[in-house]
Amino acid sequence: MGLMHSPGAAYGWRARIGLLQPGVVSDTNPYEFYLMAPEGVQMVLTSLGLGGMSEANYQRVIANLETPVERLLLREPDAIIQTGIPPLVHHGWGIEEKLRERVAKLTPIPYITDAAASIAAMRVLNIKRVVVVSGFDDHMVGLIKTYLGHAGIEVMAHGNVHREPRGHSGTLPLEVVYRTARQTYLDHGGEADGFWITEASIPSVGVINELETDLQVPVVTSAQALMWAGLLLAGVREPVRGFGRLFEVQQIAY
Repeated sequence: MGLMHSPGAAYGWRARIGLLQPGVVSDTNPYEFYLMAPEGVQMVLTSLGLGGMSEANYQRVIANLETPVERLLLREPDAIIQTGIPPLVHHGWGIEEKLRERVAKLTPIPYITDAAASIAAMRVLNIKRVVVVSGFDDHMVGLIKTYLGHAGIEVMAHGNVHREPRGHSGTLPLEVVYRTARQTYLDHGGEADGFWITEASIPSVGVINELETDLQVPVVTSAQALMWAGLLLAGVREPVRGFGRLFEVQQIAY
């Protein structure tokens, strides 16, 4: 319908959201983006060039953030969102403020990471005790717990979505994500206020409504929180339905 009103317009006639992605190969991120995106909203994707999960690579991609941001700016995005929890929590609390300051020196275009978007989402949904679901190892989960603790959010439990040998996060069945989240929540007596399904490369948005319906608690995922924040930062206020309570909230609480 939008293109009928704007003949000849580019697909991002309403908003172009730049996505900084750690890896050089992408499957889940663009697919879930377009599951949620309103008409006229386009993704512009580039890689941070992580090249593997290691402390040296985490240091390198954060140090070189300006390079992929400048690539995105050539495509004129209206907002910039960034996935990749490990490099952020590896650097510790306060890194996001530093990154925002660095990006602001390049452009006035608003910028947010998945950690900041997810924490903002948990705050507006009043999630103070959370069940985290991811494929991260114990060390990374420990860093996540510390990071969320600085935001006043307590991790009650972690559900690990185990991959098949030689498998990768993008091939995980939604059933595994749903059942891991549900069982982890039930195993801890329903003490948590909600979920955070992190690691944006894990398929997640397809089970948000089912988890919220079956367990009666709100669900935040990295991909969903980034879409929510990206739309608001780009000035798109159209309700997005079918992907959780979060999209009912029309403000970001940092």
